[in-house]
Amino acid sequence: MTADTIKNAETMNRWMEYAVPLFGFAGAFVGVIIWMFNDPVDIRISILGCMVSSFVLAYLAWMRPKKDLVALTTPLYSIIFFGFPLGTIATVVLNFMYAASLTGLLVRLKHRFGDSGTPAINKTELAESIKSYLEKTREILGSTRPDAVRFASVIFSQFAHGDYLSAAQTAKSAIADLDETTVPHSLQNAFAIVKEQAECLDKSFSQPESFHNFSLEDSSVLAKMPDPKLGKSVEYDTALDNALLLLFAASWVMSEKDRPHLLQYQEFVLKLLEK
Repeated sequence: MTADTIKNAETMNRWMEYAVPLFGFAGAFVGVIIWMFNDPVDIRISILGCMVSSFVLAYLAWMRPKKDLVALTTPLYSIIFFGFPLGTIATVVLNFMYAASLTGLLVRLKHRFGDSGTPAINKTELAESIKSYLEKTREILGSTRPDAVRFASVIFSQFAHGDYLSAAQTAKSAIADLDETTVPHSLQNAFAIVKEQAECLDKSFSQPESFHNFSLEDSSVLAKMPDPKLGKSVEYDTALDNALLLLFAASWVMSEKDRPHLLQYQEFVLKLLEK
């Protein structure tokens, strides 16, 4: 993909992000006008703005490597909203509340799930930034047993496809089945982090007060070191990014036959590194 094509895609996504609050609140103000002037037009026509915003938000969520199930389901709620007639004032108030909620979900989408993905520049060879990270992990992951590598590969693939429930269940199995003495400490932590956060994502739970994280002895294989000053939210998200990158590294370094399959996730890996 050329640089111009990538730039155009990013510009389009940015305009679509602007469209979420624009259409939502525009529809709400149309409802106010209909109410104020007692116009005979059906007040429900104002809900169309929120419906458009919902579908735009769902598209932006679908384009993320990590899927936000809450944002993906907003079109369903907008259709339900449109299908049940309410009084004029109730419709106007609900319009504003729904537009505000969509805007809040957009902000959550950008901060929690990253920017929209763009196709990887090279589908046959890893980017230099990924290669550099893999070299950083090669020595420590070099003794990982084949059963742990299989778990790592499956969990990473499931999460990258947005199948958070399966990723959590597989990580749980890895923790239960693998002998801790034969699995690198950092990889054990990666399984625990993905299990915990995948469960939260599957159920749309908010960030817990306390959560699994890597220890100081794992720092040599981590791609990203969060600044404590940025708060728990950044620390939480960075822990997941590091865990997924470590699972990818274990799969790539220790299973040459899986590399053609893993190449398809290069876009996802790059996003994790760049966030």
